[in-house]
Amino acid sequence: MYASIRETVLVHGVLHGTDVQSPCVVRAVKVSIPRLDVFEYVKAEIAEAPAELPEGHYQLVFEGRKMQVHRHSGDWRVKGF
Repeated sequence: MYASIRETVLVHGVLHGTDVQSPCVVRAVKVSIPRLDVFEYVKAEIAEAPAELPEGHYQLVFEGRKMQVHRHSGDWRVKGF
């Protein structure tokens, strides 16, 4: 059995919305198995994004992953991750 390592990391991401594309910073929980050289993200949230982005639905892309997010009342919500 191989031991796993769980760590919180900050990675660069891009938010894609209607007529909007903006860089952001994603805080994610990364679980890796060093002896097998594999890892996966088990949780992600937007840590930093431009305050002027309008409310609505966005696609978040980071580290080759894509997920749906929604901005409402200034807060970001991740869908289905």
